[in-house]
Amino acid sequence: MINLLGFLKSDAMPNSIKKIGLGCILMLWLGGSSSAQDAKTSNKIIPAFHFEVNDSVAVDVDLTYTKKGYPMYYTAHLETGVCSDGLCKPISITIRWDLLGQFISYHTASWYSLTKFDHIEFTDEDHDQLHRILSDTAAILRDYEVDDMIDTDFYLRSQQIDAVTRPTSPTFSAATVEGALYTVYTLWHFTNGPIRSRMRVFTTSLMSDSAMVKNMLNSGNRDYVGFVLKNITEEQHRQLSNDIIKLISSKDTYIPHFALAQLKDSIMSLPDYQQQLVTYFPHIDNSVKNALLDRLATVQLDRNTILTLLSILSSLSESQIRKIFSIIGNNKVRIDKEIREKLTLLSHGPDHNIAQQARNTLLKMN
Repeated sequence: MINLLGFLKSDAMPNSIKKIGLGCILMLWLGGSSSAQDAKTSNKIIPAFHFEVNDSVAVDVDLTYTKKGYPMYYTAHLETGVCSDGLCKPISITIRWDLLGQFISYHTASWYSLTKFDHIEFTDEDHDQLHRILSDTAAILRDYEVDDMIDTDFYLRSQQIDAVTRPTSPTFSAATVEGALYTVYTLWHFTNGPIRSRMRVFTTSLMSDSAMVKNMLNSGNRDYVGFVLKNITEEQHRQLSNDIIKLISSKDTYIPHFALAQLKDSIMSLPDYQQQLVTYFPHIDNSVKNALLDRLATVQLDRNTILTLLSILSSLSESQIRKIFSIIGNNKVRIDKEIREKLTLLSHGPDHNIAQQARNTLLKMN
């Protein structure tokens, strides 16, 4: 623990990781401790799978759970050497990924920090740059061999040993940390390589746990939501219908549309679910409103749903108002005395567009 606290105070720790806070860093450190130490923590750590990085390097991947029993993230500790023209430097680093294999963060012990050419330690800016690179699954490092990224016209001579190396080509300078190309290249391919797909496969194997599925669905993470909706069973879909409907109110750009695509007619036709959906109208994005109206147009509406739609007309655009009256026109069998009275009242109201649409709808019903 003393060494960990030294690391937390050291300049080698990147700003991006400092922002996580002491509590999260302590959690990460505990993630790499012995099983005896794990027993003293609130988080449960289980072995997930063994992964061979190459012919000579392998890692054990662990899955950390919250104290409530939900899987939280994967970790693996990598120890390997990286070489640049004979200047070999060892790496000892712990990487953390989310449940779908997306890089989250890394940490090293203060006595085993990352270094650049001539064993110069990474600065805060270097750590921030590395964090950005490892977070980018489409980084240019993906498409090149490391030797193709070297500037063959120049040499750098080590000030510490009798050796020379070549610098990174200016073309790739933004894709690495200056003086640490081999280290960055090695870490990116480890972090974003086949190990990620193994994590997704392992997470998929846990999908029978409905509590975990529900937690991922309600996480607000669009990748988790999309993954769950793609992989849940019919029975889980039925059990989680209410949770899926709630996603319509998400502030995320994509999640409401993911959810709408999952709402089958058998769900959309249920009065309680219809009522829940229409209550979201004042709070959802215009594109979601339009998509929801298009979906409601495909099913028969409950009378209470129609009354609710008529009560929110003033908060909608002209095109959305037209859609609602068109939907009501398609549900003539649901129009009772109370709805007619509401339409009559609207037909004499101050909003010209609403009044005209209400009159037209009443005329079609006669």
